[in-house]
Amino acid sequence: MSGTLFLVATPLGNLEDMSPRATRVLEEADYIAAEDTRRAARLLSALGVGNRLISYYEHNQAIRHDRLIEDLKSGLSVAVVSDAGMPSISDPGEALVRLAVEHGIPVSVIPGPSAFASAISASGLNTERFAYEGFIPAKGKERQARLKAMSQEVRTLVFYEAPHRLRRSLDDLAAVVESDRKIVVAREMTKTYEEFLYFTLGEAVLYYETTAPKGEFTIVLEGKEEYGLRTGEADQGLTEEILSAMIKEALDEGLRTRDASDLVADKTGVSRNKLYRLALKLRQ
Repeated sequence: MSGTLFLVATPLGNLEDMSPRATRVLEEADYIAAEDTRRAARLLSALGVGNRLISYYEHNQAIRHDRLIEDLKSGLSVAVVSDAGMPSISDPGEALVRLAVEHGIPVSVIPGPSAFASAISASGLNTERFAYEGFIPAKGKERQARLKAMSQEVRTLVFYEAPHRLRRSLDDLAAVVESDRKIVVAREMTKTYEEFLYFTLGEAVLYYETTAPKGEFTIVLEGKEEYGLRTGEADQGLTEEILSAMIKEALDEGLRTRDASDLVADKTGVSRNKLYRLALKLRQ
């Protein structure tokens, strides 16, 4: 029988966030594939765990896959850890999971800390619907295309940024996004100098003109839908497709056509007549 591929979440900074189950799995796995073996060795030492480590990171993962899959198929169990948080989320692991699924190898998640989930939960912004962007492309047409798409995203946005690129990313966002859009800068979460800074985008740009960015950053940006509702520009960003989806959800819950359109009108501030017409189209 195949072994199991374990995806083990590790602390963002505070060792007390390591779960007993995660510690046990790291101890019991046949070996551990780590993004940074030196960092992983320090973690294992602090936990009192003795186990073999192999490196598994962005630039060697392709040549590691054959060995990892063969070991798993032979019955060995492998734990994967990233530098911090959940492996395979903007970290090595995604491609290995795909291969494991293709080969029928069991995959087990040992949940725990996640930087983007932690940041958005403390953002004070809409957490019902959000889009995770990972790292924005560093340059070129791909970066500009992503920023343009983000400026039109109706959901709350969350992404990571390196300190040396933070100022540029805020400036680039300010070129395509309203300056009074709310933004939350989460820095050094769970660590000694953890802070959550609540700004408008314009305020954030000004703040970092005189403050040097230090540490690891997760950014949460107010979505176009929430911004429109907050500023009284409710129609802005609420396309007919989005409104129709909201009405359909209400209809699926058993509401009558008029009641469904009234419910969405109360949520969005969009004209009741407009929404009623959309509801009738959906009924047809």
